[in-house]
Amino acid sequence: MKQTKLTHIRLTLQLFAAHYRQAPLQAAAILIGVVLAVTLFVAVQTINLNAKRSYAESSESLSTQATNFIIPPAGQRYLSESLYFSLRQAGLSRALPIIEGRVRDEQGRRWTIQGSELVVAMTTRLHDTNQQENANEPHAVSLFNAHLPLAQLMAGKPLVMMSQSQHSNMGEVTHLILDKVKTEVVVVPDEWKLGSRMLMDIGFAQQLLNKQGELSYIAVLETSQAKLSHWQEIIGKQGQWMTNTQSTDLGALTDSFHLNLTAMSLLAFVVGLFIAYNGVKYSLMKRTRLLVQIQQAGIASNIVFIGLLIELTILVTLGATLGFVLGIQLSHWLHPTVALTLEQLYGATLLPGTWHWQWWGQALLFTLCATFIACWQHFKQRVHQPLSSHGGFYQAPEASNKNQLLVLGSVLTLCALAGLWFSEHHRFTMVWLGVLVISIPLYLPKSLSVLAQWCENHSAPGLLQYLFAELRELIAPLSLAMMALLLAVTANMGMNTLVGSFESTLKHWLEQRLHADIYVSPAQSEIANVALALEHFDNVETVYKQYYIDDNLQGLPILLGTKDNDTLEQTMVFHSQVENFWPRFYQGELVAISEPTAVKLGLSLESELELDALQEATPIVGAIFYDYGSPNGEVLLAPKLWFESGFTNIPTSLGIKVTGEPHAVYDQLRDKLNLHSSQLYDQAQIKSIALDIFSQTFAITRALNGVTLMVAVIGLFSACFMLLDARKAAIARLYALGISRRKLMTMVVGQIVALVSFTLIIALPLGAMVGYVLTDIVTLRAFGWSLNYLWNWSDALSIAAITILVAVVATLIPLWRLVSKPVVSSLQSEVL
Repeated sequence: MKQTKLTHIRLTLQLFAAHYRQAPLQAAAILIGVVLAVTLFVAVQTINLNAKRSYAESSESLSTQATNFIIPPAGQRYLSESLYFSLRQAGLSRALPIIEGRVRDEQGRRWTIQGSELVVAMTTRLHDTNQQENANEPHAVSLFNAHLPLAQLMAGKPLVMMSQSQHSNMGEVTHLILDKVKTEVVVVPDEWKLGSRMLMDIGFAQQLLNKQGELSYIAVLETSQAKLSHWQEIIGKQGQWMTNTQSTDLGALTDSFHLNLTAMSLLAFVVGLFIAYNGVKYSLMKRTRLLVQIQQAGIASNIVFIGLLIELTILVTLGATLGFVLGIQLSHWLHPTVALTLEQLYGATLLPGTWHWQWWGQALLFTLCATFIACWQHFKQRVHQPLSSHGGFYQAPEASNKNQLLVLGSVLTLCALAGLWFSEHHRFTMVWLGVLVISIPLYLPKSLSVLAQWCENHSAPGLLQYLFAELRELIAPLSLAMMALLLAVTANMGMNTLVGSFESTLKHWLEQRLHADIYVSPAQSEIANVALALEHFDNVETVYKQYYIDDNLQGLPILLGTKDNDTLEQTMVFHSQVENFWPRFYQGELVAISEPTAVKLGLSLESELELDALQEATPIVGAIFYDYGSPNGEVLLAPKLWFESGFTNIPTSLGIKVTGEPHAVYDQLRDKLNLHSSQLYDQAQIKSIALDIFSQTFAITRALNGVTLMVAVIGLFSACFMLLDARKAAIARLYALGISRRKLMTMVVGQIVALVSFTLIIALPLGAMVGYVLTDIVTLRAFGWSLNYLWNWSDALSIAAITILVAVVATLIPLWRLVSKPVVSSLQSEVL
């Protein structure tokens, strides 16, 4: 009995394979959907997992992960190097001194450099058990590795080390002129996990930054809890001891970014599954007679059902495997863009991407489960149909089914809107937005049917009325493709609205924030001297100064700073403020905080701030200002309070207001202060640079958005192609009745254009609603940025035009082949 079952299953599969050899388009339709669904899903999951691995494995350059840090005391930017030596003499051997800063190359580009005791770093690494096991690998970090010029390093030669990937991005240069010092470039393998960092010996870095005897922080690589109080006693007031929570902090900060990518990938996955399911339905429709004949020949229905499941498993496995390969390649292409976004927005370093075969298994299992759930009931219906029935393609869904979908969609929409109203965290907001997006396609069958019925009732009798009458029958076979298209277009319009709103808001904000005629950006080691020299320039009316240090407020990384009075009053764009703010602010009674700080920490006007840097004062929030420069936070103090608290008097940036011709001042600054032209910016340049940076941060979103729309367009193309193949007998009958080829082609193309246009009519308001949620709710809760909602008609119309054009092309290609064939051959297909 068991042998008979296996024989019948094998025979059934052979018949299905023979069917696909005769009709490869049907198998291709299923494969295309699965490949498109898996590709973007795998690409985004790879990016997210690699990012989280980078956070977890973030270690000190060429060394191991720090357990603790010793950072400068509150209000200071640097530690004294003598503290490091004191700790070493006291027995803290596994500690690494670090100096960080920014320098410029000969082209004026700014680079962040890091200096450390390289010999100590790599020696300490050998104590790690895992690193000892990998020490014999060809790319292992070692003092005696061929990639490391140990003798030159020991001799104090000007060398900078960078990863192979970073070296390729910089054009594979052999030397760099960093702050007028010719520096040799040493390339090390990506496996050394430098990422985008530029590393050098601490002595050379201190010389380059003009910070001899100073450190940015000390990384403590391992220490016992028992000696903690001993080290803290030695440190005293020279620094602060803190636990390394970098992995957790970065994970929390980038949570909204990765959530956005995941949402896009899941959307593409759903759209791809719609396409695959549409292909399965089409294939079953074309095999209706074959399935009936197989059962009439004596093969049990459960054997046919098992055969269909095995066939689907094989197709999904092939599609998921190809999608996995393409997804890994897509993640490789997107990696530089994601790395740039994470570095510019969050200061995170993304290590070179890796992948594992387990991810293929996870993607395959996920896709198999989704396709089985989608197709199980449909397979059951096809297998258990009456053996006297041959079925047909134009089986319109029952009206009750459309009504049920409409009711379900309405309930889900109401739940989603209520959830969006009451949810406070961006993660829950994104979940409710997902429910809203999923509810949208459920309106489509009923909405399309109503629109087609209205057009039929208001059309003159004849071919035009026949067009809309038959269009109502086409809604059933094309509904899935239209649902996929609706999802993709809605998401695309919503995301374009978000990007456009952000760009518009950022431009207006920059107009208010940029008040200096020229911004001066000297090397970090020269900024104090340049600031002093500018005070004595004849054509310089005012020198604007800003002071900032990194700090932490209730676990949120912030910038703590101040500015001169003119800059404060001219550049602060208020969200809200208390009465009589400025006098109270200058007295040190009030502080101003950025909107991201207020949103993330739940602060409001009159809230008290407890800053470690202000040990004796507890200022009150007197104003909340807009800030689109960072998703973290910013707190501004009065200049008087800043200097009285002992904070640094070296500005971090300079701006000047000039009298007379600005070009003359440019020449004067270059000649007298020996500044490079790229160290001088006017307002237009700053605005251009800021917009370029933020357009790069949205590049990954644009890329994924475009891929998702491409998935839906391919699905539309596939569905139109299959539909025309199924309708060739019906079209041939019209041709035989005397309808000319030109009118016939116009009618068929008009039907598809009408159906796509109806879908777009529904997508436009829904896309505007999704854009509003993304702009006014999600962005505020995720980043703390209030954006001005801006709907762009040109983007919406261009998406609509592209979609209609694709539908026309997808219809014309098979239609031309169809009308070019003899009528008899097309009519015969109805009875074959």
